[in-house]
Amino acid sequence: MNGVAESEIPNSLGGRWRDLGDRAIFRITGPDRVRYLNGQVTNQMDGPPERGVVPACLCTVKGKVEALVWVRADGESLILDGEGCQREALLARLERYLISDDCEVEDVSDHYRLLHHFIGDSGGGMVCRRARFLGRDLLLSRDEVFPFPDSEAISDQDWECEEVLARIPKSGFEFHGEEFPAELGLDEWAVDFHKGCYLGQEIVSRIRSVGKVKRSLRVVVAERSLSQGEEITLPEGESGTVTRSSVCDSEGRHLSLAIFKAPLPEDGCKTVVLPLS
Repeated sequence: MNGVAESEIPNSLGGRWRDLGDRAIFRITGPDRVRYLNGQVTNQMDGPPERGVVPACLCTVKGKVEALVWVRADGESLILDGEGCQREALLARLERYLISDDCEVEDVSDHYRLLHHFIGDSGGGMVCRRARFLGRDLLLSRDEVFPFPDSEAISDQDWECEEVLARIPKSGFEFHGEEFPAELGLDEWAVDFHKGCYLGQEIVSRIRSVGKVKRSLRVVVAERSLSQGEEITLPEGESGTVTRSSVCDSEGRHLSLAIFKAPLPEDGCKTVVLPLS
């Protein structure tokens, strides 16, 4: 699980938390649950509990990303969460391939909520990467009171900054069912290239063996606001498309993400600074 260790969390995030809001949450039960989900997602589902919450992609048969999800073990079940806007699509996808597997998928979105915090062991929950720094996910029933003070809640703006800087792609913005995990940087932390077969694996693995993709998702830092769909060009001539409207950070910088029509540069830099002109 990539991400900066909990011990290196900056003061700006230490002790703070975020209500993840409208998440689609599913409980998968039955003796075949791990085997079934392993055949659907890009990451390994049968690792030790100390792995924490595991990120993974759901791909098409052509290896393109349909959804980014997180999975945790919860007793005799698995809990999978994804974007709230994909709730119906996720349920349909999870049920589509339930043929002879002895397991069931239940939509429990209305019964649970997810918090993510940077409080450490004392805050409870399971280690999870949802930003640049490793935090912890806490799964609460809807009638449970938030265990942390409101004064330490992370604002919408600050959380979006964290997601952008971590290159966390979202449905309808960075991916539309036409992007490969490697183009979104998801191959670095949401794909296990040593696991068994899953939907789309052959193509995802082939791209890995080739070593390059034709597009890349990068963080864009600008001194002006950026609009979704805006075309931008770097001094070196590379062009890209802004995937979401920019958000301002605490230093007044405008942050966004963009898909560039070229692989990452040889130095692996994932951030570009947009010139004023």
